[in-house]
Amino acid sequence: MRWARQLALAGALVTGATGVASQPVADPGWAAALKAQRFTEVQSTAAARIAARPDDLDAFAALINATLATNDAVQRRAALAHLESCVQRLPQAAVCHYGVGAVLGVQAVNDGMVKAALSAGRIRDAFIKAVSLDSSLYVAHSGLVQFYLLAPGMIGGSVAKAGDAARAGAAKLPEHAKLLQALVAIERKELAEAERLLAAVAMVAGDDDLANDVASGCAAVGIAHMSAQQPTRARPVFERLVRERPQQAIGHYGLARVHSDAGAWDLAVALLERSARLEGADGLPVDYRLGIAWQAKGERDKARGAFTRFVTAGKGSPRSLDDAKKRLTEL
Repeated sequence: MRWARQLALAGALVTGATGVASQPVADPGWAAALKAQRFTEVQSTAAARIAARPDDLDAFAALINATLATNDAVQRRAALAHLESCVQRLPQAAVCHYGVGAVLGVQAVNDGMVKAALSAGRIRDAFIKAVSLDSSLYVAHSGLVQFYLLAPGMIGGSVAKAGDAARAGAAKLPEHAKLLQALVAIERKELAEAERLLAAVAMVAGDDDLANDVASGCAAVGIAHMSAQQPTRARPVFERLVRERPQQAIGHYGLARVHSDAGAWDLAVALLERSARLEGADGLPVDYRLGIAWQAKGERDKARGAFTRFVTAGKGSPRSLDDAKKRLTEL
């Protein structure tokens, strides 16, 4: 379920590593650069703007987005220093409190359980402070819900608290609150309720993040159905994503999983190869699934190539990476 949760929180947002939603930027140049994935450029120009104008909150928003997207440890430390200075100078700046929580959250995911436990309180408190300062800041609500869903109970995680946090934004952000409540329902394995909530979200004109988040939530429902050995329920979810979000990899990838489960390996391979060329493919274990499909078809060389790419990239879950290595020895 953890992979499904992270998928639900990721979508087509700025970062697929943790699923932290993107903070909108006002500068059209930065918005275009972020959309074009010129993250290093944005980090550099935003840091320069902050040095010249330390109260420029749009520069902080751009810096946060680019830092989360690149998921580079050095850049995270530099960004965190800027954000902590912002919190000291501008204690009422909700975006900076959010940024501290978001960057620390990514750092915790990468550092492992022990170090994550040490920073858990700071992450939670940063999101809580951001929400208290600006109740219309969706990314802060989203970050807090994600914290409660992803953190183990011993360091503050709680599905009940996630539900409370998801509902807290309903007054200012009714549609976003439905989405966040759907993510909590997925964690509770209440998939019918999650689907109902996602279907009830009314799209907000110009809010691409909300539309992307809803698609991500639908994808998580589909993956949860697959995890529950219910491919017939997953199939229409992924077919809808293929129709409505054809440029994104997740729908094709999920549908490939459904066909793989049915032993329809040719269809699975075609869908996986298509998904590899689409948005968001980097965050999915496409080569691992391709390797399994090619191996099932008896195409040993192609399977070996896919598994080798997957292992070399090293981006999959430990379980998938171990399985790929084992399969390579068999090939």
